[in-house]
Amino acid sequence: MSDKHGTAIEHFDNLSTKYEVLTGGCTRELARYLIGIAPSFAADSKVLDNACGNGIVAQEILSKNPNVPLSIACTDGASGMVDLARHAVQVTKSAVTLSFDVVPGENLTFPDDHFTHSITNQGILFFKDGVKGAQGIYRTLKPGGIAIVTTWKDLGYMKPIHQAQKVVKPDAALFRIPISEDWFSAAYLEKTLSEAGLQDVKVHEKKVHYAAKSVEDICGNLVNLFSPFLKGWSDEEIVEFKKELKSAAEKVAVKVDRPVVGKEGEVEEVVGIEMIALVAVASK
Repeated sequence: MSDKHGTAIEHFDNLSTKYEVLTGGCTRELARYLIGIAPSFAADSKVLDNACGNGIVAQEILSKNPNVPLSIACTDGASGMVDLARHAVQVTKSAVTLSFDVVPGENLTFPDDHFTHSITNQGILFFKDGVKGAQGIYRTLKPGGIAIVTTWKDLGYMKPIHQAQKVVKPDAALFRIPISEDWFSAAYLEKTLSEAGLQDVKVHEKKVHYAAKSVEDICGNLVNLFSPFLKGWSDEEIVEFKKELKSAAEKVAVKVDRPVVGKEGEVEEVVGIEMIALVAVASK
């Protein structure tokens, strides 16, 4: 498990500057939903953006609450992500107090009973020790506070990836990202959070999309995202893989209207592959 963790952290650290494009905007789409279901933010709110990536959760909170003098702590185990979050979040003008720390989610250093809102958006599944990470979420949450933790039920883009693989290399093992299969289970997510001490854990599903301006762009982003898996492939195999990936993606891609980042009220039409997130909401 530790090897998987190291691979995930190194991978995201190296890709931090391309993170949002390569994730197809799905984590931001999910973050917007999470902000909408979270309790309202007030002047005395203390928010943890745990495993913050490039600070998407913090950015979305600021965009909706620019004049509320709350505080947000952004933490991530990858230093490149924290640097990116620091740059992306601080350019937003607001009354919010911000902090940025390179801290793995399973080793949170904040005091007990500290946060009113704790949001871990697609992070716990990459922790070295998810159980310890859940315990940290519980420990640092204030009594009466709300924790929101997400994982994936269905990584929709894996279907066209695997279909293309089977055509080009039918006898090879299918690509797998470094996530334990346990995290794709709502029951496992609920059990992990409940056993950490969190109460009233409720898990539901939320559909989002891995999207870009065109199917070609989706496929290009996926090829870049999975480039470590393509090492050792011949040029001919990669060309064929791209062709088959585009063909498979065209069959599942749908048109989606998505808000434009940084432009309030503006919406653009993109093309996306459906992803299904598991959203756990719990209290202390």
